[in-house]
Amino acid sequence: MRLFPFLAMMLLVLMAACEQEKQQFDPNYREPMINGFLYRMEYYDGSVSYSRQFDIFDNAGLRMVPIVKLNQETISPYYYAWTNYRYEDTLPFRVYEPYELSVTHYWGEAFSRVVMPGNFCLTSPPGDSYVFDMESTLVVRWKSSAGVQWYWIDLYCDYDFLDSNYNWDDYSFNLDTTITDTYVIVPSERVFPSYVMDVLEGDGSVLVWAGYGPEVEPGDLGNVRGAGFGFVNAVNEPCEKYFYVGAPIAARRSPDARESLAKLVGLLRKRVY
Repeated sequence: MRLFPFLAMMLLVLMAACEQEKQQFDPNYREPMINGFLYRMEYYDGSVSYSRQFDIFDNAGLRMVPIVKLNQETISPYYYAWTNYRYEDTLPFRVYEPYELSVTHYWGEAFSRVVMPGNFCLTSPPGDSYVFDMESTLVVRWKSSAGVQWYWIDLYCDYDFLDSNYNWDDYSFNLDTTITDTYVIVPSERVFPSYVMDVLEGDGSVLVWAGYGPEVEPGDLGNVRGAGFGFVNAVNEPCEKYFYVGAPIAARRSPDARESLAKLVGLLRKRVY
């Protein structure tokens, strides 16, 4: 008779152990995705803005408020939903230093490491008064950034022109790519197609980032390890450069005025030739 209480107790212990194991193991569980960045940007007036932002996603729902730390400093939540928490602030931080990210959540801890690239500046085009025309080659240069892994350049040109039939039109050129060098050479034929006879006026801009972390290309697994996956980057952006294309823009004319001017120029050239 004493055997029955013992067996009943053992059965209860086994049932409790199975229930605990069932709670700890979820075959449908997927580790949360963690994306984030450190971002520093300079403005024309010399001011600088900073941003630290990290997002934690779990489509099954976050069972606890994740604890996010950067170099052991706790970052506060800025926005939240049941599947997503965002941590963000605009406090200044030092450049050319390593930053360790730690994200503690219900299922464990994820972590990542980046280095904030050092400050740098663009040295070419030489200034806002520079004119890039059909006979020249556009050279974009910048000083190197300490700790950088890659640079991203965004070059944009927009101008009005006359074609071989003396018709007015406008054209835009954009170069968007990542490189490891500190310069880009753009031949004039890449910006001015063969049907462009004369450039009337235009402008352009050059933006360069110094980056650290994955470039987020196809097949990239990211740089978040542990109980999580995703991408964390550090980006330093100096003040961008502006320049003219073809001729300086004294005062941007309306499209009707530009079209009338182009027709007038075309008529005059027909008389000359």
